[in-house]
Amino acid sequence: MKTSRRLLALVTFFLTLLSAAGCAVAPAPESPWREIRFGVEADVPPFEYRNAQGELVGLNIELGNALCAALDARCVWVEQPYATNLAALQAGRFDAIMPMTATAARRELVDFTHDLYALQSRLVAPKGSNLLPTAQALRGKRVGVLAGTSREAFALTRWGTQGVIVRSFGLNTDLIRSLQAGEIDATLQNTVEISEALLNTAEGAAFAFAGPTVVDDMLGRGVAIATRKTNPDLTAALNEALQRMKDSGEYAAITERYLGAAPLEPARMTYTPAEGGLPFSETVQVGQALYISGKLGLDQNGRLVPGGIRAETAQALENIRGVLMAKGIGMDRVAQCRVILADLKDFAQMNSVYASYFQADRLPARTTFAGKLLLNARIEIECMASL
Repeated sequence: MKTSRRLLALVTFFLTLLSAAGCAVAPAPESPWREIRFGVEADVPPFEYRNAQGELVGLNIELGNALCAALDARCVWVEQPYATNLAALQAGRFDAIMPMTATAARRELVDFTHDLYALQSRLVAPKGSNLLPTAQALRGKRVGVLAGTSREAFALTRWGTQGVIVRSFGLNTDLIRSLQAGEIDATLQNTVEISEALLNTAEGAAFAFAGPTVVDDMLGRGVAIATRKTNPDLTAALNEALQRMKDSGEYAAITERYLGAAPLEPARMTYTPAEGGLPFSETVQVGQALYISGKLGLDQNGRLVPGGIRAETAQALENIRGVLMAKGIGMDRVAQCRVILADLKDFAQMNSVYASYFQADRLPARTTFAGKLLLNARIEIECMASL
């Protein structure tokens, strides 16, 4: 009897040791991104600047901190003059530049994440100057630009060779003072930045935008995060974190506080053809609206996924999500969907999967009906999203 008790005690002791050892060798996995260093010039409100308390604040600072949080990493902000940040990035002073306009010339040197937000460039001049952002109208005029920006490269190439006098400034405050003093006739600027720095102030009452938005490939279409080509894993991680923020609505909550509603522009239609020469477009963009043709639950090989209505619903929504990702937006931008079921008895199961793809307070408008579908599919979903 005593021997049996001793054996039982020994077994219990060893089981306890094994259990403790098992717990010790299986710690929670750590994020590979313990620290991300962003190069930034803190002199550009409302994007990145220091407030009265000396704190680093602004749209890009909030976005960067949110991206770091999504990657379970610590953000480190390294201040660097914008005109020298590409060289500093390549030298390893920091891991990424926040932000930078993604242009074809820069893509030869560095990689870029997906766009963070759209960018508009316009000419600013004294009211009544009747200037236009063309080489002909600006010939002989002095136009100020910020050194190292895509606007400087554009002005030197498109205007400087046509008799326009292009003057570069290291700081926007110096450029604005030169404009106010009449030392330059106009400046090519980011619309949000110059509105904050001049046009919306009492000192800016004598100045206004001159002519329409300047559109050119050299100016890019939006700003992104620049990374070294030798660090593709960081670029991919930042893109994935940005997409999660867009899907959850966190991205919109941050950007809308600074940028508000997108400015109205003439509605331009852009068509993305369907694969295989089919007589319809996969997407049609009309202004800021994106119309997505119906998606079945097809895998990458064009076959229906197995698993019935739940699997097909998930795959159809993943296919829609992939289209949105290519446009740089998330599921939170979906405004309306149309769901076609082969059998209305699948309605409840479809609903449970469908709801998991959207925030509870950002559910799209929807119509559901039954109909015969191609390939004997159980579901087809088409959506419209806002860019």
